[in-house]
Amino acid sequence: MRRITKINGTKIKFIRICDSIYAVDKISFFNFSVEAHHTDLTLVDVPQEEVFDITELRDFRIKLSNWSGKLINFVKYCKKCERTVDK
Repeated sequence: MRRITKINGTKIKFIRICDSIYAVDKISFFNFSVEAHHTDLTLVDVPQEEVFDITELRDFRIKLSNWSGKLINFVKYCKKCERTVDK
C-alpha cells in the first residue's frame, strides 16, 4: 500500500515505455487501471516528476492507444522494444 500512496501523491501525466512517452487520459486507483495515448514527446519535453516508467505501474491494468486510436498489443510492443534495445 505504501507504493500506491507514493504514486497517488503525485500527478501521473505521462508513462514512459522504452523510448516512447504516453499521455495519461484516465487513471483509476479504485480499479487500478490506466488509459493512455501515444505522443511525439521525448523525456526532454516533459517534467521528470510527471513521468513514470511502465515498470512502476506493474499492479495496474494499462490500456494504450496509438496515434490513430487503435489499441496496442502490449506483448508484441515489448518484444519489439527488447529487440531494438538488444541491437
